[in-house]
Amino acid sequence: MSASQDFDPRPASIPKEASEVRPVRAEELVWVEPPQHHEAYSKLLVNPDNSTTRYFDFRLSLYQPRGYAENHVHEQAEHVYYILKGRGLMRLGERQYVVEPHMAIFIPPGVVHSLANTGLEDLLFIVVTVPAGELERRDQREREIDNPDGGATSPASPSA
Repeated sequence: MSASQDFDPRPASIPKEASEVRPVRAEELVWVEPPQHHEAYSKLLVNPDNSTTRYFDFRLSLYQPRGYAENHVHEQAEHVYYILKGRGLMRLGERQYVVEPHMAIFIPPGVVHSLANTGLEDLLFIVVTVPAGELERRDQREREIDNPDGGATSPASPSA
């Protein structure tokens, strides 16, 4: 190697994009309200649009009291939900389940599902989706939620 060549300390098996990854602070991201969601918001923490991932979508979601996502189905995508705070009612196929903190819910492809906040406090949870492409984020017209002080940050200024 000549002195004029740049030294790259990464092993050859690590793609260049891997060196461009960075931590993401949830409080620095805006809340968006995806289509078919009502008073139900997400912060898109890691997905193909804002990182080098090609396969998954990792988001923090917050449903205000009485907030919900309509019944829908993904033909190929799988979800894992992990409830952090609050209570809700999740429909999986023809069955309904009460969900609460420390519960994980797996939703396989092809299963009709929905979620509603049935409590008096915000329902806060993590959602991981694989593959991410089926969510069609690029084509969605997700609406940023404006903060009264002019910054687009939060529907109710949650602590997350």
